[in-house]
Amino acid sequence: MKKTNLLFRTLSILIVGICVIFLGIFALSLSKNFQIVRKSETNTSALLEKIKQISQLDTVELYYNEILDYHAAMTINDFELPFTEKSFIFLVKAKVQSGVDLASLTEEDIQIVDKSITLTLNRAIITSKEILEYKAYTEKDGFFNPVTNEDTLDTLNAFLLRLNQQALDNGILEKAEVNAKLVLESFLNLIGYEEVVINFKE
Repeated sequence: MKKTNLLFRTLSILIVGICVIFLGIFALSLSKNFQIVRKSETNTSALLEKIKQISQLDTVELYYNEILDYHAAMTINDFELPFTEKSFIFLVKAKVQSGVDLASLTEEDIQIVDKSITLTLNRAIITSKEILEYKAYTEKDGFFNPVTNEDTLDTLNAFLLRLNQQALDNGILEKAEVNAKLVLESFLNLIGYEEVVINFKE
């Protein structure tokens, strides 16, 4: 009887010991996983703030020189009145910039696994169009129909609209995305990420 009780007590202690060991291992594993998640969240949040500080990543500038030849006249029923034609010729220098907006980036756009990172960015956009300089080479006033500031502004605004399309045709957005990838890959490699994947939203 004593041997039976001793055997039962030994088995009970052994079972309790095994349970304690398993519970310890489970708790340790859970703790490590929690720490990894917290560390990942902290890394993502901190990295997001660093990237958003860049805000707008302008990576391409295209410069244009163009001659604007303006002609207009007073008309009646599509008939041009004599001596009312006015004209001017401008040489215009302009700049178009394109880049990627990083201010709208969210934590969902950043995936980090160990030393690998994937960023999903908005597509590149034209960020600015600017006339740097314009110079009149000839200017001719019509009879009772002089060249006005409004004529100049309308001509320059029409030029900016054409310039936008011209920049798109020249592939400015595609160039901006390629350059943005290079800049961000270099930045992320520099701060310790060994594998960098950058995608653009459709």
